Amino acid sequence: MNALRNHHETLAQAAACASVALDIGPGCGALVLYPSERFRGAEIEISRLADDAPRVHTGVHERHAQARSVLTAIFGSLPTGEYRVWEDEATPGPVVMVPEGAVAEVRLG
Repeated sequence: MNALRNHHETLAQAAACASVALDIGPGCGALVLYPSERFRGAEIEISRLADDAPRVHTGVHERHAQARSVLTAIFGSLPTGEYRVWEDEATPGPVVMVPEGAVAEVRLG
């Protein structure tokens, strides 16, 4: 097993009990994705739509809340604007608007 995979497995285990801080306010918001099971253990990338900026990514983790669990990928602070969610390296997914001072939520199939 390679070191990168070990690192991601360690992060995935820790995320099961870790909280996430959202840094939202003037000029920035957050994005919470609810991916389907096929994304379990993966990373999801997004990119700004307007300026074709480089992609950023976050891991998909199972989180527990109110006696159930749900897969999430959380981008805790993003500049306000439209973002493309990528299904994989080459497949563009939905476009989502990250609002100022708020949280956008999207379900991924």
